[in-house]
Amino acid sequence: MSILEANIIDGIAKSEDDKKIILLITDHLSWENEYEHLSLLQDKINAYLGYIESKQYAELYEDVNYEEFIIEIHFKYHTTINCLKFIDIISNQLFLYNIGIKIINV
Repeated sequence: MSILEANIIDGIAKSEDDKKIILLITDHLSWENEYEHLSLLQDKINAYLGYIESKQYAELYEDVNYEEFIIEIHFKYHTTINCLKFIDIISNQLFLYNIGIKIINV
């Protein structure tokens, strides 16, 4: 599973306090072709938003009606300035829907 497979959730878990669903995106791509990379990232995030909106997570976690979500993106390569700008714009839009984005550079 990776950023190349837009319609597959790379990983899913509940937060330690059991109040949020955390969705993992694993991004192993270099930033050599930044435009294509950002397009793939956008497609993956959009697929995750569809997953959240349709409440598909309830198949795994039916015990609670979750209203907060974190999309945690693990980047193999350090993010570019344009990627950070992209994430910032999306984060501001998703904040209104109780969806946060967390970036981890591994």
